[in-house]
Amino acid sequence: MAEAAITFLLENLKVLAVHYRTLISSADSELKNLRMELDSMKSFLEDAASQKSKSKGFKTWENQIREVVYKIEDVIDECVTQAAIDSSRKIKLSFSRGDLAEKVRSIREKEVKPVFEKARVEFATLPMPDVADEHSRNAVNRIRQIEPMVDENIVGFEDAIEELIGDLKVESSEVEVISIVGMPGLGKTTVASKIYHDKIIDYEFTKRIWINVSEVWNRRDIYLSILKKCTNEDMSSQPEIDLATKVKEKLNQVKFLLVADDVWTVDAWQDIRVALPMNKGSCKVLITSRYDQVALNANPRRDPHRLRFLTGEESWKLLQMEVYGGEGNWPTEWENIGKKIATDCGGLPLALKVVGGILKSKISTRDATKTAWKKVSESVGEYTIAKDKERSMEKIIALSYDKLPYHLRDCFLYFGVFPEDFEMSTWNLKCLWIAEGFVREEFGDLSLEEIADEYIKELINRNLVMVGRKNALGEAKTCYVHDMIREFCKKEGGHELNFAQEIKMLTRHGIFKPPVSEIANFRRVGIHSHVMKFFNDKPDGPHTRSFLCFSKESIDVPLESSSLVLKAFPLLRVFEGNTMKFSKFPIKLRELIHLRYLSLAAGDNFKALPEDIGKLWNLQTLVITTSSRTFEIRADISTMERLRHLKTKGAIILTKDKKSAPNQNLQTLSRLSTSSCKDEVLSKAPNIKVLGIHGDLDTLLNNVNLQMLACLTKLKLIHVGQVAMSKLPKSSLFPPNMRILSLSATKLDWGDMSSTLSLLLKLEVLKLQEYAFKGEKWDDNGKGFDSLHSLQIERSDLITWSISKSSFPSLGSLVLKNCEKLVAIPLGLAKSLHTLEIERVTKTAFDSALNIDKQKNSIAGGKLKLIIAPGDWKAHGNQQLES
Repeated sequence: MAEAAITFLLENLKVLAVHYRTLISSADSELKNLRMELDSMKSFLEDAASQKSKSKGFKTWENQIREVVYKIEDVIDECVTQAAIDSSRKIKLSFSRGDLAEKVRSIREKEVKPVFEKARVEFATLPMPDVADEHSRNAVNRIRQIEPMVDENIVGFEDAIEELIGDLKVESSEVEVISIVGMPGLGKTTVASKIYHDKIIDYEFTKRIWINVSEVWNRRDIYLSILKKCTNEDMSSQPEIDLATKVKEKLNQVKFLLVADDVWTVDAWQDIRVALPMNKGSCKVLITSRYDQVALNANPRRDPHRLRFLTGEESWKLLQMEVYGGEGNWPTEWENIGKKIATDCGGLPLALKVVGGILKSKISTRDATKTAWKKVSESVGEYTIAKDKERSMEKIIALSYDKLPYHLRDCFLYFGVFPEDFEMSTWNLKCLWIAEGFVREEFGDLSLEEIADEYIKELINRNLVMVGRKNALGEAKTCYVHDMIREFCKKEGGHELNFAQEIKMLTRHGIFKPPVSEIANFRRVGIHSHVMKFFNDKPDGPHTRSFLCFSKESIDVPLESSSLVLKAFPLLRVFEGNTMKFSKFPIKLRELIHLRYLSLAAGDNFKALPEDIGKLWNLQTLVITTSSRTFEIRADISTMERLRHLKTKGAIILTKDKKSAPNQNLQTLSRLSTSSCKDEVLSKAPNIKVLGIHGDLDTLLNNVNLQMLACLTKLKLIHVGQVAMSKLPKSSLFPPNMRILSLSATKLDWGDMSSTLSLLLKLEVLKLQEYAFKGEKWDDNGKGFDSLHSLQIERSDLITWSISKSSFPSLGSLVLKNCEKLVAIPLGLAKSLHTLEIERVTKTAFDSALNIDKQKNSIAGGKLKLIIAPGDWKAHGNQQLES
């Protein structure tokens, strides 16, 4: 939002003052005044944002202020860019140093002051919240306490309803809380309502009570709503504390089920809990919430029930019921249109109901109906967001969006610039957020990446962002948003906010929407198809700060077009072109001095980064995708003091190694060639956390001091040599705080597992890939591996694996792939395993996995997630696994 833009600009001014002191000094006085005004603006916005009654006017002023901040930012950066270009060409400055001061003064006087003053005056004239407003909100809240009607069109939730009813019937010694969580529109209230009205539940509980808590709740009204179901006595005049006592007294006399629908916060739940007789056995509370933390606070001992999305078949069935009242009535010739619409709703029940209502309203003559439905099918997301305002997804998602803290709003809207159905690497997402200035430094020891990680967790906990794949520690490795959430982000962050804009080709017409001519208006641009056609149309984005391309196919950028790509956006901070393959290093890249994030693909002749890359002093993240075995970097990366992450699959050869100061910010260096992996290189990255080394490792590890890397938590070693590694170095020579170790193609003896790796006290994840160890037999003696949580073995000739009773006490996850000689998986692992994944294993190893599953299920409270590749089922299985 605007406050974030101001914060970013203030931080940027500090950095520019160091790197372009000569240029900036001429405008010292004006910039000082500007900083003071920006600080005042920031304080005003923070104060205004806290007063929700003023949100409508606040949004208008915020947009105006943000646009002014953008303009200031562009003016300063344009001057800095031109100065850098003139310097690189060794020519005299093409503008006077006084020009910057004059431009800043002009913007301050003509735009900053008028906009800010107008906002302050108009904001002060708005009425403050009064008692009437409060009573009005409470009246609305009271109206919403009415018990919900049962939705007759329920599809896909039968199993969930049956399971939850079973849980509610289980006897307990105290009040048990069961929660249903999920993203907006997934059907939480529908499921709870169906359960509430079920005959079994009606018979089981002598008193059933439904309260709708919602975003704005009122303790008094909640207590009165509960009492209304328990007594005919009018208690509306009694003090709130007496009401809570009375609720507890009345509920203590009955076996009750309380359904608390739409609980937004932990505080709301605590207000309910304080009035409940929590020690009363066999009574239940059923909560629905968008937020995981509410469910976990209400009952830390029970995982919440997470509703799933509908399948394609279920979606099609529900759509038919919404439009025609049942299955089989849909006109046959329109079935393909209907099924496409159902699929495009992404398994979200509310979206299907919204679009079903739209389709139903458009039924008229056969030809007119078909035309109208086809139009809906071409853009389902836009219809579910824009139409039927009372039930629209936009209204429901907006409630969650408005509840987000301001520092998370930009992070959330950023998902609107990614392609549809796209799983985003959380690592890349964190780096992008940091480069965009969304992540704020906080007091304490947390790094920007750790703070960004907390942001992701918060959005996941609010069920706005979904977890895709998980890493070995069970953390989100990829994430995504539902199509309807993405549509909301696109709309909210589009033209009005000028936050981000996706460019799409209308294939029937061969034109882009929005037109290429409008690019000049957009701060962030995402385009994921027809990319070279877009650049051949010569877009001009003088104010565009981010370009993101996540094309499904690799894009070859011709040599003659490479400068065209980068020339379009002279002030870029983010260039995400991981699928855009440049045949050679694009010379124009050197002029993009504001770049903070750079990701691109290197063609066959692009095997090095020139020394000039070091002039990109702002660069924080550099990712090069290459198929080359080695990749040369001719710049001294230790002088790129803002560089935090350097990644490429080719082994990095560093040719410049000056006696420069250490880079305190560098956290990721992967993969480093063995020829460049020297003590003098590693000593210049004292805070490195992730290191990959690629090459002949046999003698290297005993000759390089990895112990000095006290911050290193993740190490990946890839051996490329004529012969196998003879032996691992002693455990004491590894980084002292290493948690994750990957070995590939090292072909070590299994004895090194017990003599070395088992003694790494902090090791939590061990990945053994491509014959990391060779040999037919592995006997684990049960000593060590005390902290090992995850073990992954991929491609091995291991035949016999035996363990002792004390082996792997903490092992929760085991992955075995391409272990095509392994006779059996040790049964003793069942005691700690919660996840077992197998792929391309023997029949006997397959059977042992089933035995482990059986053994685990026989343990009280034991449950194993057994993942078996389809090919193994086909080869070895003869029945469907249920676990």
